[in-house]
Amino acid sequence: MKRNILLWLCVVLISMLSFTPIMAQNDEITQQQAEKLNSLTFKLAKQGRYEDAIKSKERELAILKTLYGEKDSSYIKELGYNAKLYYRNSQPEEAENTIVKVLKLYAESISDRDTLYATYLDNLSLYQMSLKKYDEAFTNSKKALDIYDSLKIDNYDLAVVLMHLAETSHYKGLKQDALKYEIRSLIIIKKTLGEHSDEYINELPYLKKYYLELDDQKNAQRIDETIGRLKEEKKNGYEDLPEPIEFKSAEDCAAHNNDALKCIAYYLTHTLNAPNMNQAAQYILNWSMASGDVNILFGEELSLLATSQENLPYFIGFSGAYSYYSLLEKKKILDEDLFIKAIDALLAFYEPNSKLSGKVDLLEKYLQLKEKGKLEKHLRKTYQKDMESYNKSK
Repeated sequence: MKRNILLWLCVVLISMLSFTPIMAQNDEITQQQAEKLNSLTFKLAKQGRYEDAIKSKERELAILKTLYGEKDSSYIKELGYNAKLYYRNSQPEEAENTIVKVLKLYAESISDRDTLYATYLDNLSLYQMSLKKYDEAFTNSKKALDIYDSLKIDNYDLAVVLMHLAETSHYKGLKQDALKYEIRSLIIIKKTLGEHSDEYINELPYLKKYYLELDDQKNAQRIDETIGRLKEEKKNGYEDLPEPIEFKSAEDCAAHNNDALKCIAYYLTHTLNAPNMNQAAQYILNWSMASGDVNILFGEELSLLATSQENLPYFIGFSGAYSYYSLLEKKKILDEDLFIKAIDALLAFYEPNSKLSGKVDLLEKYLQLKEKGKLEKHLRKTYQKDMESYNKSK
């Protein structure tokens, strides 16, 4: 009898061992299917095919619900995106019902006092506005704002909450509140994105509208003039770059890495006579000299860029390109392939600017080698030589 029981247990164990990998494999395949559906949904939404995108997203949600349950963060996140798809497909009631479910699940499973919960409240407010449920929309926008204020966070997402709160205030006839929230929203947008950003310029007409509702013609006219000025300046190449500062430590530099990237991107994509070039150049120089995140190697050949005032723009250009790839790839010293990319970026900057600065012998040599298909080979030798010198000097 015992022998039969032992035999039976062995069979069961073998069955379980052979069954478990199959189940795991099925889970893996199902997760892969969910990821593929997520990617498909995004592509369909980008094409404006919202009806098809909703169907794709709902298939993905069914898989995620089976695998992880409704209270899983990935399920809640994708359900929130489905609400957006309903809204874009002109189905605000479905969007409202879906986001209400998202808020309930998120509050129960994660939090009802974080920024993502506030974002979902803001989304609900937007959907309710489209359904003309202005009192409810105002209440939910206010709840979202209260969360941000309690967390003491000022970012673009808060600016969006304030925009919607201004709009719901307008629909409720709260004219002073509409103006107050709109001004606060614009202050944040100007601080985070700059006054020449599309987001800032495109929001200014709402401020004008709220001034007109208060019969404040003077300020409405001022806003009109500001819109015209900013559009003209933007057309002429003005951008909102950070002001150059003296960096006192590597830690101070690291806190401004994103500002450095913004200045580098501007510098390498504009001509030397563009409005903000001196500002960008000074920022790049100050930052790159103090940064602990990059170690720019100027070997014997590239150090020629530092030999004259005429070459200085390209010395800064190489510093910028080198720093850009260092930060992007999180490599203090560029490898051979990234070094070549940095030189390519420098040459792309040099070609349209050579008529303004005059020709630079080294860069002209690089262009000639590039035309003959020999530049990459030359740069690899240059890189290896520079690294040998660097390693010997350590």
